[in-house]
Amino acid sequence: MFEVDEKIGSKYRFIVLANQRAKQLMSGAVPRVEVKTEKAIPIAIEEIKQGKLKWTTKEVAPPSPPDAVGEPLLDQSF
Repeated sequence: MFEVDEKIGSKYRFIVLANQRAKQLMSGAVPRVEVKTEKAIPIAIEEIKQGKLKWTTKEVAPPSPPDAVGEPLLDQSF
């Protein structure tokens, strides 16, 4: 079973990072590790395992409650 490094935090984040790096590799990025395969996903996974990639996360604000979004569409002052 594969253990996710504490710096990554979750299996979901690991998969997202591997996917993004694989896309970079398929677009011509130079691999940062030596492996016996030319397939992007195994290379990306090995780069992450060896700590060869630098990455950051974005803070995303939670969605606003429905009643706090914009102005009311109908005039309710009868």
